Amino acid sequence: MSASVQWIDSQSWELDFYGLPHHIPWPADADPAAAEAHPLNLETLLEGIDRLGDAVTEPWLGFRAATSLFQDLSEALEEGEIVRSQRLLEEIDRLHPGSPFVQFQLGNLARLEGRDQEAFERLNTALKKAQNIAPVWASLGNLLAQTGNNGEAAQAFRKALELNGEDRTALEGLVRLRELVRLMRQTDDGQPDEKSVGYVDLATFRQMISGQIEDLASEPDQLLALADQLMRDGLLLDVITTALEKALEVRPDHARTVMMLATAYRAAQRHEDVLKMVQRYTELEPNDASGFMHLAQAYNAVGQPEQEKAALENVLKRDPNFHAAIGIYFELTQGEHDPAKEEALSNWAKQDGSWMGHLIASSISRTRGDTAAALRHADNALALAPEQEEVLLHLSAVLGEARELNRLTTQIRPAIESRKYTVRLDWNFAQTLFQHGFKDEAAGILRRALALENAPDEFKAMAAATLENWAGVLTGCGVPLQLREGGPLTRPILITLPDGDGGIIIGAGRSLPAEGTFPWKVPQDGVTQVHLQQGESGGPQAPLALGTFMVGNADTSAPVECHLSVTAEGDVQFRAAQNGNRLPVAWRAPKPAEPETHLA
Repeated sequence: MSASVQWIDSQSWELDFYGLPHHIPWPADADPAAAEAHPLNLETLLEGIDRLGDAVTEPWLGFRAATSLFQDLSEALEEGEIVRSQRLLEEIDRLHPGSPFVQFQLGNLARLEGRDQEAFERLNTALKKAQNIAPVWASLGNLLAQTGNNGEAAQAFRKALELNGEDRTALEGLVRLRELVRLMRQTDDGQPDEKSVGYVDLATFRQMISGQIEDLASEPDQLLALADQLMRDGLLLDVITTALEKALEVRPDHARTVMMLATAYRAAQRHEDVLKMVQRYTELEPNDASGFMHLAQAYNAVGQPEQEKAALENVLKRDPNFHAAIGIYFELTQGEHDPAKEEALSNWAKQDGSWMGHLIASSISRTRGDTAAALRHADNALALAPEQEEVLLHLSAVLGEARELNRLTTQIRPAIESRKYTVRLDWNFAQTLFQHGFKDEAAGILRRALALENAPDEFKAMAAATLENWAGVLTGCGVPLQLREGGPLTRPILITLPDGDGGIIIGAGRSLPAEGTFPWKVPQDGVTQVHLQQGESGGPQAPLALGTFMVGNADTSAPVECHLSVTAEGDVQFRAAQNGNRLPVAWRAPKPAEPETHLA
């Protein structure tokens, strides 16, 4: 049977990845050149191994057995089943021991769960076995970047690109590290073309941009646009500075150019140059309060407190409601509650006509728990600026705390109905009404705000979820999920059954926000309780109990369709429906773990 096999030498790096020799059995009727293709055609290789018949030996025998688990492994990884993936990899390693493939996958699983030291050891073990595997170098680069080792991360990404210049993980990793620049062509309608992406190193990009600056030397508006784009991308601060300096040469009295150059100098820690530019800006725009605020910051950076105070006074002369300037001038700290500062601020606000000063004084009173004083300061602000939205927002909250419900109705509701204000006022008013037991009125306020054509999408999402919560058809979870900042879900969310783990609802590795649905059979007594957990049993970390999600008014006629969602911030939300009808839901905290008992 082995006569139908040709033994050929392949240089495919995937053979090293799978821990196989490069002298491989290949079907005699298959094209030998195909053995060099990427990805390696495993089906053809396995056919060659099968044709060896009884003559098959290690490592081909063990590899053939191991590949029977590859599909299951792929599904487990896709579903975010950490423990199942680990067990399959352990079995693959038992059947075909020592492959970098297993160490690579185990390293990625450890990195996902935040076990960085283990991940580092696994990936380095894979590289000790085979140095020529680009995906392992790229994964190592991601791990090093994630743990703040940017220099080593860049080296790992570059090594991956030496082995495979098209490795997208390494390319994007170097873009995040500002080592490469992603260039994207535009479609005919001016939109970015995701299919036409190129990458250039920083030195090449610098030459390209420097050439553009020379070409645009007499086009200050285009130089400003170029500098603005580079600032937003966080690239080439020195080139940005050059572009702005050239633009300023053409228009030395252009205020926006002066301020942008001050911003570039600030990013470069050139504080004396920042001061000169901001001083020039205040000469060009003497009525701009924000310019003097920048001037105060510049004086602070060079250690000139008296000049800083004078600049702050100039800010407040031009805009007595400049919040940041007030806070710095009166030396207010986070959670400020000093009554002496409150009094000084209130007196100044009366003298200079600052409604913002009165609001800040009110906030100090609220922090101290003095509701009467908070309301007095808020009324002072209202007297100065009765139509200012910030005043009405603050007053709405203070009236609620003071239980001045009649004033809430007579002063805040008409302002909302005038539709002169943003939906923030609707939101604050509705929350205050709800807290005082006026649930129907609060819900009506939010529903009317939701119906507005210009309501922001973020508000719509918050208001819709809040209405669901008030109606009892949505519940949250009081146990915070275990998340890695800025990363995907580290461990899966799954059902807890009396005899062990149930099905996974949202798998590990899913980017947030994420959601999942599952059916739940209603027991004969009609009491529907779903226990959830984060993390699987049998893994390196014990599962985290998320508590019990209870569903009411369900009957045994059909399963309950349960819906679980996780927001980008990691908040869990649970809904349920049966036969197209939303059902009331609630959440109960998990029982505290019982202390261990030890026999004497």
